[in-house]
Amino acid sequence: MKNSGMKIKVLGVASVFVLLAAASAYGQTTVSAKIPFPFTASGRSLPAGQYDFVRDTNDEAIRVTGAVKGSGAVAMVISRLAEGMHTTPQDAHIVFDKVGEKYFLSEVWIPGADGFLLHVTKEKHEHRIQHVPWR
Repeated sequence: MKNSGMKIKVLGVASVFVLLAAASAYGQTTVSAKIPFPFTASGRSLPAGQYDFVRDTNDEAIRVTGAVKGSGAVAMVISRLAEGMHTTPQDAHIVFDKVGEKYFLSEVWIPGADGFLLHVTKEKHEHRIQHVPWR
């Protein structure tokens, strides 16, 4: 009898961990992209290279993590952008505002998670869109 009670407790604890892991995975989506130019994200200058753009679990920020140690930033989300405005369910992309020869991380679009506005450029600029293959 003691043994089956212990099994039930272990199974209960394991179930909680599985649910927490699933909730964490659901709330966090990553888009990986090779960015061919240096850019600024949340005031930090980052070199060209491979980056992961990770949505945090409560949609308040996008973590930008580069392959080079120390190349990263946390960009606060200004607003969510409805996916129907700009994307398809399979279209992941990163949008940069280009001012002169400088690029600023502006939007991250993750399929199934809408878009995330991270930076607004008030001066005259162009958009540079980096399309990302999606699974």
